[in-house]
Amino acid sequence: MAATLDARREFRERTRAVARAPQDTAAHLARLQAALQLGDTEPVQGALADMFVALPRADTALRQAALHLASGRLAPYVAEAFGRHAHGHVLPAITALATRWSVFAHPSADVPARVRRASPDHSRRLAAQVVEALLDGEPLHAARVEHEFLDHCVSCQDKYAFMLASRDLRRHEIAVGDRWERVADWLEQHAAIGDRAEAPTSRKGSP
Repeated sequence: MAATLDARREFRERTRAVARAPQDTAAHLARLQAALQLGDTEPVQGALADMFVALPRADTALRQAALHLASGRLAPYVAEAFGRHAHGHVLPAITALATRWSVFAHPSADVPARVRRASPDHSRRLAAQVVEALLDGEPLHAARVEHEFLDHCVSCQDKYAFMLASRDLRRHEIAVGDRWERVADWLEQHAAIGDRAEAPTSRKGSP
């Protein structure tokens, strides 16, 4: 218990440091290291999202190094989503990759962070969008929507949206890639674990 409290205290101190100096690479790395000392995935993801948002576009080497450092603690498709922003394509400040531990990155109102579960209506809308995009057949648009949808399903652990989209795609006989199967496996294995992990910290207040 004492070690956990010390780790949380260290993370809060490192968070204050990056808030004071958003483009201080050393401060971001120290905060990420502090996040890795915590038992949960969310602080690591939140710290990495802040780093990707706050640091200049040119700091690609640092982004790649930070992602390599954190990847073992991230869900595979969360790591893949970060990977698409590690080579100069800056992560937008409003992103599904943000968590409640983030300072500069903010959960999208359209794609809530995992801790702010998607409503059933929102899940149905996202499922309909990805099915429509894959049926439409325009490759670039469909690929973008598909990536965003799968990122959402992992970041939000939205099994309902994934189930709806998978069912409709099967009904339309639309073939999907291996990513869908791997996301399905990940959701099955980790959604219940995530629910239990969030339960003690669902109250309001600073982490």
